[in-house]
Amino acid sequence: SLQPHLLCNHLGSGHCRADGIRSALHRKDRKKPVKMNYLWHLLLLSTMSATTTHALSTSIVVVGLNAALQKRFILPPNTNLEPGNVHRAHNSETGVGGKGQDVGVAMSCLMSKEKQPRDDKVLLAQFLGMGPEGDAVSGALRLRRGLSDKLTIRNAAPLRTCTTIVGKDCATELVETSGEVTEEELKQLGQKVESLVNDGGHASGLCIMGSMPPGCGDNTYAQLSEKMVGKDTLVLIDSVIGLDALLKTLKTCFESDDREGGAVLKLNAAELCKLAGADKSEAEKVTIEELTAATSGFLKKYDCASSALDYLCVTDGKFPGYLVEVPKESTTENKINFIQLPAIDISKQVKGGMLYPIGAGDTVAAGTLAAWQYLHHEPKAGDDNFFGVVPKQVGSILSSVKSNWLSDASSDEKSIKMATSFAFGLSCGSASCLQQENSVFDVDDAVRYFSEMDSPIIQ
Repeated sequence: SLQPHLLCNHLGSGHCRADGIRSALHRKDRKKPVKMNYLWHLLLLSTMSATTTHALSTSIVVVGLNAALQKRFILPPNTNLEPGNVHRAHNSETGVGGKGQDVGVAMSCLMSKEKQPRDDKVLLAQFLGMGPEGDAVSGALRLRRGLSDKLTIRNAAPLRTCTTIVGKDCATELVETSGEVTEEELKQLGQKVESLVNDGGHASGLCIMGSMPPGCGDNTYAQLSEKMVGKDTLVLIDSVIGLDALLKTLKTCFESDDREGGAVLKLNAAELCKLAGADKSEAEKVTIEELTAATSGFLKKYDCASSALDYLCVTDGKFPGYLVEVPKESTTENKINFIQLPAIDISKQVKGGMLYPIGAGDTVAAGTLAAWQYLHHEPKAGDDNFFGVVPKQVGSILSSVKSNWLSDASSDEKSIKMATSFAFGLSCGSASCLQQENSVFDVDDAVRYFSEMDSPIIQ
């Protein structure tokens, strides 16, 4: 008696669906044929066709411990926020907030493109406080977005509220402090993670997002990653909280010579410069000289980064983004390789002159990891059974762009795959600026931006 995903893993199939079990049972290269009662075989297949499930080894886990209820206070047209004045809302909305939750919402937009079964493709590891705020966010994620709550802890402290005041030219964000997480609640999350790992293996993808609520130690991300990351896991980090401990853990997780997974750190150019001890204005375009110096300073500050990370995904607002290849040994500044990705101009599609950038960076993270998962496990021609977040139609475009860029570039396939993934993430983030709700975007907008991109510049 085996759970379906354990049977698939045991027999060498990564898909926990009826077709996965069927292929596992009848693989031609199996040395010892699987003998089983024919009736039991049919019963198992009929059961799996009715209720599908995903092992953790085919799921993306988004660690977003600092969730929030998001309120949008929209000012009347042609009105900006004026400190000291009374403002009446033209409209107000309530939704999901928190960086990890934004990633989940963005991935749900991708999954909804072809109405594909979501199962447990995306799992949010999160604390949602008890009370009406936590109930509202929980319901929005589960019922509206179809996201699993298997790694959700309803902790005792009330959920914080974040308010975005949307004016004509800019948006202002008001962020409440979070309630404290108890040691017992943190332990409960760890136990839930361990249970899923024991049942379904290490995660296919792991996304570490943002800050942590009070009560979580600096090593919390490291401890959770140690449980979920295997040699084939794809890890995207969009946080500098507990980064040193996290990088040390990832270094250990990826020590295997036959590893196929990897890790990237996503951050904006100003954050990278700050980590390296330099200042940069977010309003100004980063130069290659600044980027080189900041990368070198970062690698000196975090000595495990060279072993733990493969790339830095550096955003720079309205300016081009950069994929920075992390050297695997001591290096001088002129040996750091960069791939410049074209900036995306969304001005022609702005509705009523308004842009909504809150959550755009989280959407970049979501699109990047989803595309990376697809290209890492790229299905062969004619194979429609991809287990991940990206729908078939979008996946075909990813493959096509990757192939075109690879033929035009002097870089290796691994770097071009990552550049393609990051470019798609940037396209998703740009598309989300057209929608009022955090990290919601029209997939067609993202695909159009992505398809119209020029080839990256190798530097």
